[in-house]
Amino acid sequence: MSLINIGLTGLGAANAGLSTTSHNLVNMNTPGYTRQRIGLASQVGPGGVGAGVGVTGIDRLADGFLNTSLWRQSSALQQSNTQYRYMSKTEQILTADSSSINVGLDRFYSALSEAAVNPQDMALRQSILSQADAVVQRFNNMDAQLKSQRKQLDSQLDSSISQTNSLLASIAEMNKQIKEAGARGQTMTDVLDARDQAISQLSEQLNVNVQYKPDGTVDINLDQGQPLVSGNTASQLDMARDGVISIKRGDASFAMPRNIGGNIGGLMTFRDKDLVEKQKELDTMAYGFAQQFNTVHKQGYDLNGNLSGKDMFSGADSVEGAASRLSLALKDPADLALGDDVDIGPGNGNNLTKLIALKDTPLAITLSPADQAEYGVTVAGLNGKTLSKAYTGICGDWAIQTAQIKAELTSNTSLYKQAFNDRESVCGVSKDEEAGNLMQYTQMYQSSAKIVSTAQQLFDTTLAMFN
Repeated sequence: MSLINIGLTGLGAANAGLSTTSHNLVNMNTPGYTRQRIGLASQVGPGGVGAGVGVTGIDRLADGFLNTSLWRQSSALQQSNTQYRYMSKTEQILTADSSSINVGLDRFYSALSEAAVNPQDMALRQSILSQADAVVQRFNNMDAQLKSQRKQLDSQLDSSISQTNSLLASIAEMNKQIKEAGARGQTMTDVLDARDQAISQLSEQLNVNVQYKPDGTVDINLDQGQPLVSGNTASQLDMARDGVISIKRGDASFAMPRNIGGNIGGLMTFRDKDLVEKQKELDTMAYGFAQQFNTVHKQGYDLNGNLSGKDMFSGADSVEGAASRLSLALKDPADLALGDDVDIGPGNGNNLTKLIALKDTPLAITLSPADQAEYGVTVAGLNGKTLSKAYTGICGDWAIQTAQIKAELTSNTSLYKQAFNDRESVCGVSKDEEAGNLMQYTQMYQSSAKIVSTAQQLFDTTLAMFN
């Protein structure tokens, strides 16, 4: 091979190096970009004589292990972030003065205590009804807020599922492109980057197990084994009207496991576990409060000297939905059964004393066989405590759980940053390193150009010898 051709191979290789380095630099801040470098190999001509340099290809400096570690941490981070966001919001609902059940109970029992001075006073009796209705409204409003959260969770799950389905379809399509390019002997480095970025976004939604195949494609499954992507075939997530999520693949359907991590896992855990438990506790407290108070109230005499036999609260005949159905049954202050012996006088207030004592009386909720299976555990956790202490305990337990999730979020944030930095140290673009490569390939280009120039001078000199 001529000296000129050797120089030209150097120019071509240097130009490829400059192009690749420039591509790296301009994509330094592109999310998910994996740096590239050219492969160079010496070329040998006939007789073993050196024939310059050749570009063997463009290598993508990806690391499957580091990518997988980053995706795992991304999933854990998103799950704890989602759970903390909703748990802290619920903690505010439970403890705010404007919504706290305990604040309402304190005001209600204060109104009862104030009426003990003169149980016949209509203004004091009206105050009791007003504060009783305020307690009812607090149960109703808190139930409404929890149900509103449920709707928000369903809406966010629906949005996250749509995004996940789009990502799964996109990954399957890129698998197809990569496999076809590989069959032609081509490497689609930027498509590989786009696929990794899509997997990264997918890992934010749920925890995925990624398996790299020899043909360049990836298979993606949940940790429990349910398939999400196989080659160019993608599964789809589906949420039914009742909120149940399943994985559909052709005619087959798989139940979505609960512990799937990511944003979807966090939403499902909060909706199907944390929020359900809180709703059960609220319903059970509303039921216990109404049953406890009504039992004593019915035994008293109203202001007209009649044995009451009336419930003060209605709508809480069963546990399920008690917080939303709870209402004030009495409207007339004279119907309040505050006395206990008509012979002493209908307004003697002896039954009022018993009603006031309920503030410090432990709950003793009994359940029907139908409710036992659903609410037995919840009731066991509340019985033996006063309603106020039971609510305080619920708020305290929730605060502890929220603090634990916050600590978990802090830890996962740190672990994610470490995994991200580890990945960037190998796969990311280093400004200083690429600047050095620019200089190196520039010098290579200049040297190769010098070879071509020298060869041209030699050629001209040789021609001159024959003139």
